[in-house]
Amino acid sequence: MRTAIAALRSAARLGTARVANPRRTYATLSPHTPPPTTPYEVFDEPSKIRQRDRAILRLREHEAVAGPGVVDYLREDIAERLAERVEDLRVPPGSILEMTSHAGQVTKVLQEVLGDELHPSQEAGGVLGAEKRKWWMVESSDGALHRDNDFEYPPTRIRASMSDFLVEPEIAALRGKLDAVVSGSGLHWIGDIVGALTQMRHLLKPDGVFVGAVLGGDTLFELRTSLQLAEQERRGGIANRVSPMINPTDAPSLLTRAGYTLTTVDVEDVTIHYPSAWELMSDLRDMGESNAILGRRAMVSRDVLLATEAIYKELYGVEGGVPATFQMIFMIGWNPGPNQPKALERGSAQQSLKDVL
Repeated sequence: MRTAIAALRSAARLGTARVANPRRTYATLSPHTPPPTTPYEVFDEPSKIRQRDRAILRLREHEAVAGPGVVDYLREDIAERLAERVEDLRVPPGSILEMTSHAGQVTKVLQEVLGDELHPSQEAGGVLGAEKRKWWMVESSDGALHRDNDFEYPPTRIRASMSDFLVEPEIAALRGKLDAVVSGSGLHWIGDIVGALTQMRHLLKPDGVFVGAVLGGDTLFELRTSLQLAEQERRGGIANRVSPMINPTDAPSLLTRAGYTLTTVDVEDVTIHYPSAWELMSDLRDMGESNAILGRRAMVSRDVLLATEAIYKELYGVEGGVPATFQMIFMIGWNPGPNQPKALERGSAQQSLKDVL
């Protein structure tokens, strides 16, 4: 009996010692754990599709009561700027697919700029009018894809996931057959943007071109800052309210990693003024551009929103309202082809720069 009591006391003292001097351990990844086979997921694509479908339903309801109420000013502005870059191509593309097309804002502008007739060098025998330019639109939201029917030249519409669209038979059939792939809106909602750019490159002919626009990291920095300050003050922490976006300095490496050559990137900032932060957030909702980050908080409390509006006005307010910045990153990349200019091999120069300078 005494031996048992002594053993219990000894164990108690040992346990007390262990509690008093805890030993820290760290979690480590087992070397036998296989590497991940899928990219890290950032966005909730089904939620984004529902947001855009609901935006189209609200638009229909508004049209039935008060007439047209389309909130397309941002997408139309991006489409105009992107079309200028396509128009500068030496030979206008004869087959164009718009990826993440929404209602086809880029396709409409390109149809006005390029028309339906092909360049003679692109037609059999060089006879103008023998063939017509071909158009495709790809979008994940069925409501947005079929919203408009006022195209001058009706395109082929395909509904597909933006993150894995090559699995669709209609798109897979276009591998290596397109002159150009364009995208004016939606790339900022794709988590694996390198994978998406690579899939687009597979659709291009040799020497085909990708021309796209994506919203950059300075987009809505005023709203992001105001939300963060308001939540920090009212909740003591910060939640994910605005999606992560790429930086302009990252864009060239993204194109290169996706296999494009002769890459070009330029940035334009557009500032739009609103009466208050309420109108800005309402328009974002009606554009289908609400938050869709995985693990986000479903709602924002009223006191946080009121604080956000007050901070927004105090920090950034101007006469007559508040500004909102949209940073547009325009990217051009070419699918490798035999006729592309290539840099000479290192050391092959015939003349020294010392002789020239």
